[in-house]
Amino acid sequence: MKSNQIKQAFESVQADSDLADRVLYAAAGEPLRRKGHAKPLYVAVIGCLAGVLATGGVAYAVVNSSYFASAWGNHGNGESVTWTNGGSSGTKYTYTREFGDGIAPQSLEGAVQKVNLSVEGNGYTLDIHEMTIDENGCGAVTFTLSNPNGVNYYKPAAELGELVLYGEEEGGVSTPSMNFGEEWADTRCTIDKDTSSDTVINGTMYFASWNRDRDLRHAVTWNISWTEGKGEDAKVIEVSTPEFNVGAHVDTKELRSDDLPLEISPFSIQTHIDDLGYEAVDHKLTVTYKDGSEQIIEDDDAGAYNFYVSMGRNSGENIWVPTKLIDVDQVVSVTLEGTRCTSTGGAETSEPFTIVYS
Repeated sequence: MKSNQIKQAFESVQADSDLADRVLYAAAGEPLRRKGHAKPLYVAVIGCLAGVLATGGVAYAVVNSSYFASAWGNHGNGESVTWTNGGSSGTKYTYTREFGDGIAPQSLEGAVQKVNLSVEGNGYTLDIHEMTIDENGCGAVTFTLSNPNGVNYYKPAAELGELVLYGEEEGGVSTPSMNFGEEWADTRCTIDKDTSSDTVINGTMYFASWNRDRDLRHAVTWNISWTEGKGEDAKVIEVSTPEFNVGAHVDTKELRSDDLPLEISPFSIQTHIDDLGYEAVDHKLTVTYKDGSEQIIEDDDAGAYNFYVSMGRNSGENIWVPTKLIDVDQVVSVTLEGTRCTSTGGAETSEPFTIVYS
């Protein structure tokens, strides 16, 4: 998606003061490897546009869990939604985002951890319910945000499945956030349209830690904040839940392409591509299953953005948290495609790359 296309999408969608800028910045072609910024954020605003993508068609025992139905379902967006935006030249571009069905394999039966923590501030109550987390430092947590006087959220974004709050406005709070110890996690929050109201928001926060080796050693807290005062007297107030000591992390499975490793779990995919350079950009990520079917996590050319979080860590690790659970036991390979810059005789050129992990 190009910056001008996203700008058009924002002509009728205005949220918090810097949201459009962050979306346009991310859409301008962030490199695969970044320092301090999550990559493509525009999916968090264009919305939770849904559908179900088959990932193997294998029959297996499943977990009957309200957590998985809420966190890994379609959030009330229907089975499949496609949206079209027009470019400046009049060309139409079509984009999709697909969700899972909220059904988990039996192997995840013990993965859900009950948190049951709360925090109150500025008239709001944030209740944290249940969480799953893997060895990549990624996962999802369900929550409820309530205010008897009404939750000050941006309703057009909520219609698209995204929870956007007006933290800088009087009477509002920020979109809930998450910390590993003192370090913040990259998060995206959705809203369950079928069970939410103007005063009670039920949602899911998807997250990825910025440094798994560091962050997984720390307890977790969830936060809301707001601004008191105006001008030079303005100050930000933040309140946090008590600490939650995470139990077992869901295992990852390692796949390899020669010396390049990849770690995959039901909740995330992590790659290590240090030698591709800072200017490398990923364009497509595909999971292939034993029966030959594919789960497309990202496909820029096709306009498919089937992930909640996609980010590059300073370490060179790259993370995706997909919109559908990955059936790891049925995976035979993961393919990453993109472009990178090479230098020959002082001249830089762009060349495609394809890495197949198995």
